[in-house]
Amino acid sequence: MGMDTAGPRAAAWHRSRLVSGLGQAALIVLLFYAYRIGRRLAEAGPADAMRHARSVWRAERLLHLPNEASLQHAALHWDGWVRVADVYYVTVHFPATAVFLAWVWWRHREGWPRVRAAIILSTALALAGHFLYPLAPPRLLPGTGLVDLMNVYGPSAYAEAPGHGASNQFAAMPSLHVGWAILVAWGIIRYGAGRARWAAVAYPVATTSVVVLTANHYWLDGVAGAIVVIVSVALSGVGERIVSRRGAQGI
Repeated sequence: MGMDTAGPRAAAWHRSRLVSGLGQAALIVLLFYAYRIGRRLAEAGPADAMRHARSVWRAERLLHLPNEASLQHAALHWDGWVRVADVYYVTVHFPATAVFLAWVWWRHREGWPRVRAAIILSTALALAGHFLYPLAPPRLLPGTGLVDLMNVYGPSAYAEAPGHGASNQFAAMPSLHVGWAILVAWGIIRYGAGRARWAAVAYPVATTSVVVLTANHYWLDGVAGAIVVIVSVALSGVGERIVSRRGAQGI
């Protein structure tokens, strides 16, 4: 009797796992699309975005942060890296995040609630930043000496001119390219095993280098993205401890 029922029970368990996984995948896809729509709705006029961009540029100089234009000019002594960097910027961000989320769901289910909460919180905080502080990226700010590498070399993430089309090009602050790269690295180190997991640190380092050298983000965009993710991870940890404590108390 036990052997007769083991097969159907296992099949039912796998079906339940598949349905649950598809539900979580649908939730994340909806979140990504909601973020893209929210970015578009947050678009402000170029005047505010440019005014904020000049303020960020001046603030970085006052803070003695490395000048993005000087670094880009030094890097352009060999321009063979440019197309690779542009492709990286256009294609890596969302797929890498999606693969990471799938890995957590299938291989480290215990971490899924916290990672999911961190993704949702960081998305909400980033959208709030886009609404409250529209910001033109450095590639659109005149007088910096920066080259719009996506436009000059390609490929570009934007088919239309700023202020047109389905993409909001005035949503540079905070940078979720940097923020989610940090989240992915944190998750791999937190839930992975072995020394090799520390190699994940290279991902946010590479992403920060790409978004700055291609003039898509300022240093401070990356700092803001890091803060958004750190706050989101911290809050998700608080939520995880509250749920765990209530479970232990039978509430």
